[in-house]
Amino acid sequence: MSIEQTDDDIRSEPQARQNDRSLISSFLIFMLPVLLDCILQSLSGTIGNIYIGRLLGAADLAAASTFYPLLLILVSCGVGLGTGASVLVGQFWGAGEPERARAAAAASISMSVVFGGVIAVAGQWMVQPMLTLFSVPHDISAHAAQYCRVFLAGTPALILVITVSITLRGAGDNIRPLAMMALQIIMSLVLTPILITSRLGISGAAVTGIISWCTALLLAAVWLRRLGHPLAPGRQMMRELLPSREVLRSVIRLGFPSTIEIATQGLAEVVLVGRINGFGVDMTAAYGLFTQTLTYIEYPGMAVGITVSVLCSHAIGARQPERARAVLALGFGIGLALTSALALFVSLAPEMVSSLFTSDPKVIAITTHVFRSVMWSAVLLSLGGVLGAAMRASGDTVPPMAIMLGCIALIELPAGYLFARFYGSWGVWFGYSASFSAIFIASVLYWALCWRHRSLMPLA
Repeated sequence: MSIEQTDDDIRSEPQARQNDRSLISSFLIFMLPVLLDCILQSLSGTIGNIYIGRLLGAADLAAASTFYPLLLILVSCGVGLGTGASVLVGQFWGAGEPERARAAAAASISMSVVFGGVIAVAGQWMVQPMLTLFSVPHDISAHAAQYCRVFLAGTPALILVITVSITLRGAGDNIRPLAMMALQIIMSLVLTPILITSRLGISGAAVTGIISWCTALLLAAVWLRRLGHPLAPGRQMMRELLPSREVLRSVIRLGFPSTIEIATQGLAEVVLVGRINGFGVDMTAAYGLFTQTLTYIEYPGMAVGITVSVLCSHAIGARQPERARAVLALGFGIGLALTSALALFVSLAPEMVSSLFTSDPKVIAITTHVFRSVMWSAVLLSLGGVLGAAMRASGDTVPPMAIMLGCIALIELPAGYLFARFYGSWGVWFGYSASFSAIFIASVLYWALCWRHRSLMPLA
């Protein structure tokens, strides 16, 4: 013990350790249901792909896989609106102002319905041009168009269920989003094989999704009403569905960068999928397996990022900036451990993972190469996402967007094109590794040079 250490310092050490344990406990208690939610979310897509691949064949699996880039663009609307509302809801919740949190949630819900309705109607006329843009092989284009049209019809429910889940987490509620996802999983398990083996064919998977989203929204509404939750749908929230200019501006300002960020990922996928589809149906099917498996690496990092975002926004709303920084440090360590373990498993057993989806040896061979080439860089992508989550929780939403856009435009697309040109089908995947690594490096640099020196104050 140093001479300079005072009695106050000695007394503060047990308190500091107690605070650290309390933070770890709070983090894990919130994160574990979110992690289970993310795993179930990925499992929902996996179930559909397994049923399609096993019951209908590789061609239909490839047809469903062509929709993935467009799905990213659709999801971006829900995630963007939900993120903007979640930051406001989280800070208002941390400050003890549930009425203002409800107003922000209502604004995001009304915008979700509007955006979803526009996409559902306009998308019906855009399906064929989109499939042409994706360079979808001719032998699967009819099934792909059928699947896309049905899926697009359910866009309002998809965007709304994403927005509601993210907004509830902003209020510290991680149980109801988990229950909503569990219900969707159960319905997918039961309805998907029945519907896709009926006259609906591949469209049955999309119909299952629409039914499960609507049912999950109904469950959340009834549950919140019975509890008298401040964010429960009611007369006051109905009046707030037409938001004030101030609330609308705040939600858009915080959510628009996230919308652009994820939509850009979807547009980049469109370009890369067009390149991948040019190598044939086997490559397209392998792409579907790659994206599906990638989610299992990304979702633990996403669960950590969601937890970091919510707890940071609560701490900032309560004017506890040092706690917000401690949340980020803890989340980074947990995210590194979880994603590394999963990447190691997929890299060591790629054939076993691929065989869950298909028995086609060509598809398994391609997917095995992809897993070993890309999965470790997905760890870096997840860690960059954790840093971005803390930035968004403080209202600093533009830098994460700029980093993502810059890495996609300057690294992912050029690298994917050049490697594919020189190395053929085996090289197209290296664009992912290059961009994932660049996103992590750029996020760390921004955090080190700028964000960690900021004063973290509430937005309102």
